[in-house]
Amino acid sequence: MSESQTASPSGTVPSGAPRDVVVGAIPIAALTFLCSLGTGILWNALYFIAEREYGFTRTDSLLLAFLNGILYTIVAMRAGPTVRALERRMTPRAALALVLLVQAALAPLVLVPSVAVLWCSAIAMTALGALQWPIVQSFLASGRHGSAMRNAIGWWNASWMLATAIGLALAGPLEAADLTRWAIPMLLPVNLLALLFLARFPARPAAHDPAAAARHVPPTYRPLLAASRVLHPMGYLVIGALSPILPYLFDSLATPKSVQAPIGATWHVARLLAVIVLWQTAFWHGRATSLIAAGVLLTAGFACAVAAPNEWGLVAGLFALGLGQGAIYYSAIYYGLAVGAGEVDAGGIHEALVGAGYFMGPAIGLATYSLDAGTPVFIAGVVGALCVGGVVAVARGARARSQSTA
Repeated sequence: MSESQTASPSGTVPSGAPRDVVVGAIPIAALTFLCSLGTGILWNALYFIAEREYGFTRTDSLLLAFLNGILYTIVAMRAGPTVRALERRMTPRAALALVLLVQAALAPLVLVPSVAVLWCSAIAMTALGALQWPIVQSFLASGRHGSAMRNAIGWWNASWMLATAIGLALAGPLEAADLTRWAIPMLLPVNLLALLFLARFPARPAAHDPAAAARHVPPTYRPLLAASRVLHPMGYLVIGALSPILPYLFDSLATPKSVQAPIGATWHVARLLAVIVLWQTAFWHGRATSLIAAGVLLTAGFACAVAAPNEWGLVAGLFALGLGQGAIYYSAIYYGLAVGAGEVDAGGIHEALVGAGYFMGPAIGLATYSLDAGTPVFIAGVVGALCVGGVVAVARGARARSQSTA
């Protein structure tokens, strides 16, 4: 199968399909940046809107995050079969356009002064996002191998992480101007602009040559994929536990509202720095020590952030957390797409693990605060879960290594 042929998400070329090529860097980077800017605005504004506009308690916000995480996991796991079903009527590019249009149509609904509408909008946006990103990742990786794939994953990660950091930073001025409730409706023009770049995509992801892919996947990648797929949801467990309670941490430190969003963006900036370093270097390829260091940074950073006695302690914790989460994320998507041949199913598993972390973190928070156990117990619960995840990651990596050498 030549590189110029197109493949369906299942890896086969549909009968009569046009001979599309690998999507260009500028269209997919621009679309990713815009969609991630919208995502950053959505999820960073959501909990502030819930608290400020509707009086959500810490438990309410954790429950919203918990349910969103479960839904994200379910939809992402079914992304491959869903796109294959849609292919009977439309191309993957058309399916992605449909997702963006529905998101754009739903975004202004949060202006309706209703808690029920807020819940429904958040749930619908979650489901659409879980379907959106596996399709984008398939376009990104399919037809690319070795250094070309590593480079593409690097600038792609930099694109979306920069966008989410900007989205959070924008929340500060909006909060100061009492315009936070207008943040989510901004997805309408953002998504419409993204559609202009989607028009530059081929109709389907390019074919992914199995023989070429195999030449660029050494035996060490499979055990590291097994380990990173355990650590990956651990990274989002931390984010899922921290994000809903971040407004309350600021309140406990009496942090001025004007600097809350910039401080909250610290871990986004640190994550971006970690990704840029891994993108531009090769020392970590196939090495388990990089995953171990990332796990330590993630765990220590979370504990430091939640127990911080002042803003400087919070910034330090968030920075360490961001470095660890960024390194884990980059490793997980790199090994996942390399071994998984760039299919939507590989991206779906990657995003499902994101959702798993997003509901496990709030679940720990809900259990802690519903029992009125306090912050020390909350920290212990999350750190305990991270330690268990670390042990499981080592065990899965060792098992995969023994199977690959058997």
